[in-house]
Formats: sequence, C-alpha cells, structure tokens
Amino acid sequence: MGLMTEPVSENLIDRYLRARGRRYFRGQHDGEYFFLANAGPRRLHVHLEICRVHPDVFTLRVTPACFFPVADRARLTQFAKTWNRRNSAVSAIVHESSDPQRIGVIASKSQSIGGLVRFDDFAGFVDRTLAAAIDLFGALTPVPEAASMPLLRDAC
Repeated sequence: MGLMTEPVSENLIDRYLRARGRRYFRGQHDGEYFFLANAGPRRLHVHLEICRVHPDVFTLRVTPACFFPVADRARLTQFAKTWNRRNSAVSAIVHESSDPQRIGVIASKSQSIGGLVRFDDFAGFVDRTLAAAIDLFGALTPVPEAASMPLLRDAC
C-alpha cells in the first residue's frame, strides 16, 4: 500500500482518514474534508482541502472550536509572530470574525505536491502538520474572560 504512488486526490484523502479511524464529512466542494480532533482540553476543527484552482496544492487548516475576545488581539498577534519565527511546520494566523467582539487563530500549512506521492509520505505530512497544530494550540494558553454579565441566571 505505501510503495505505490498516486496523485493527490479525494481517494487519497479518504484512505488517509479511514486509515486513521477518523469520522469525517465532505465539504460543499470536491476535495474538501472536515473532522474534529480532541487535543487535551480543546476540540480542534480540522479542514483538509485540495485547491480547486491548483489541484496539486493540498492545504490543512486547524482551528479551535472557539474564538477569542478581540481584546486579546495584541497578545494573539505577538504569539503568532513568535510561533512563526520559531516553527515552520505550521503557520499561525490571527483573523477577523463575523462577531466584531471576537477574533480567531488558524494553524495552516499548504504543500505543493506535484506529480505522484506515496500514501505513507502523504499520511506523514498530514500527521506531522496536525501534530504541529496541536502543539500550537497547546501553547496558546487561554486568558480567562472577565465576566461582565452572567451568561446564565438561576431559575429560582
């Protein structure tokens, strides 16, 4: 299985996810896959995609299940800059959210895989990238939000 070469394809991603025992679903577009990964106290959303415009480019993006308060922008931006200087396995990117009070962090890695690839090489790339993303979010310690208003009230 690992000695054969093949192009990056939906079949290759399907086989990888099944080989790793992942429960996953396909995205709206061909070549998009999503699954959840438990990483310590965090649940991470993992997105694997073959670029529609450049089908030899494979991208893996990982995000935590929650966004961060916009007040943490400076801290998160500094964290991302420091991470990116020290690590090349995955890039940390701070991004806007549809909620102006929240911002997000993405761990991302794209790889041009021209021609054919062995399954084991592809699986190793995904495994290493996912491990680096887990390390990134493990190092990103959350700062507790100051509760301005209680989210739940007693029913009594």
